[in-house]
Amino acid sequence: MITSLSCNDDETSNTPSGLIYSYFPVNVGHEVIYDVVHITKDDFNSDDDTAIYQVKEIIESQFEDNEGRTTQRIERYTRSTPNDPWVISDVWTSNLTPTRAEKKEENISYVKLVFPINTNAEWNGNTLNTLEPQTYSYMNIHESDMVGGITFDSTISVLQNEIDYFTNYGYEIEKFAPGVGLIYKQKDSIVWDNDNNIPPQNPPPIKSQDLYKETIVSWSN
Repeated sequence: MITSLSCNDDETSNTPSGLIYSYFPVNVGHEVIYDVVHITKDDFNSDDDTAIYQVKEIIESQFEDNEGRTTQRIERYTRSTPNDPWVISDVWTSNLTPTRAEKKEENISYVKLVFPINTNAEWNGNTLNTLEPQTYSYMNIHESDMVGGITFDSTISVLQNEIDYFTNYGYEIEKFAPGVGLIYKQKDSIVWDNDNNIPPQNPPPIKSQDLYKETIVSWSN
């Protein structure tokens, strides 16, 4: 059950501040770099297609949205290797309110976090879009974790999806650290080829898959 939470707002901003909100940084200039591995396979290609690259997110500026809320403009850049120049790929936005953290990715808005942070909290991450409802929940609250060879004293994990059926498998999770924000993202989708699974194999052959991992490399404020 989600309950509301009072907060002390900054005198010049309607954005809440405090320790629990630091899991979702909103300060201009905040920058994070990630390593990305994206593996896909479909019905028409029997081989895996693997893309390895880097992504940089930087909060470039702030503006007021049509609701009068302080909104962050997030510029996203990509490069194939650390030796290549950054190329801007798209622009996302985010909003932090006393009760939730929102992020618009590829013009689709998601509720990434809700406040207060506790093990009983469950919410529909797709409540701001037209996708099918998807229940998010917290795991491993305020626990230390090592991600990308970096040790974080406190992290939270948000389980976004977990299904394991006869025909398909899905798993989605995001991890956050205070003062850093997103430190890890995994989004896996696999469709099993059970129609042609003769003689039976465990697991059955993969018909199609989309495996995505985003792991923090560095950050700065």
